Amino acid sequence: MRRLIALLALTMATPALAECTSPFAPPAVVDPGSPADLFAAGLAAMRADRMDEAEHLLLSSYARLGDAADPGTFEPQVMARLIEVAIQRNDRVLAMTRMKVLQERLRRGASPTPWVYAVLRYADNATQAEQDGQAGRIDFGGCRALGLAVRTTARILFDTDSAVLDDHARAQLVPIAHNLAQSGVGHITVRGHTDARGSDALNDALSQRRARAVAAQITAVEPALAGKLRVEGAGKREPLYPGSDDETYRLNRRVEFVLSKAPG
Repeated sequence: MRRLIALLALTMATPALAECTSPFAPPAVVDPGSPADLFAAGLAAMRADRMDEAEHLLLSSYARLGDAADPGTFEPQVMARLIEVAIQRNDRVLAMTRMKVLQERLRRGASPTPWVYAVLRYADNATQAEQDGQAGRIDFGGCRALGLAVRTTARILFDTDSAVLDDHARAQLVPIAHNLAQSGVGHITVRGHTDARGSDALNDALSQRRARAVAAQITAVEPALAGKLRVEGAGKREPLYPGSDDETYRLNRRVEFVLSKAPG
């Protein structure tokens, strides 16, 4: 039977990952010029494969965004190019972190051009090993200054129209459950998502069933988490990426954990 790949994303209400503290920090000396001119120079450096120079110029452009005519539209473009530079420099942890920051900006209403989503999809795949390595690791102080909900991902496989976890998926959830139990979370919302195909009624029910399956496996591993879990199904209403191709469908299928820190 054809298998569907869903994303299991950990979303922290209070952010995580020490690497998130300054993924777009300005260089020690910010270059002079307008954000647009610095951006253009950064693109020229990228095309010439001068990635260190491109990083410096694009970070200077980002630092000067307050001078841009439309920073809300221009910011995602600068951020997307900086994600590409990090991947080209083989700094995939930084690329992953920048990707998560940009995804959060888009959720909060930034206005991207279509190619920005193409960069995000590319980065999502290029940094999958790094995302898998972070799944379930929670540090509530790492990204607080950004106001960022960080998502780390692991691939969870389901059969078509099924919410049954296979042996591999159950094994993937074991270390995540242990990390959640040790993290000091107060409440955990397990929120399922589907791709855009099918009716709302079908996808709402399917997303809930998949979230319930993940929650059941988490509590089977760590029974003490049972009282902290709440299950929700978002269906197909909250895609990460626009589009109607198989890769977009794959990336939009996911389950999220929305975490709140325990008081005290």
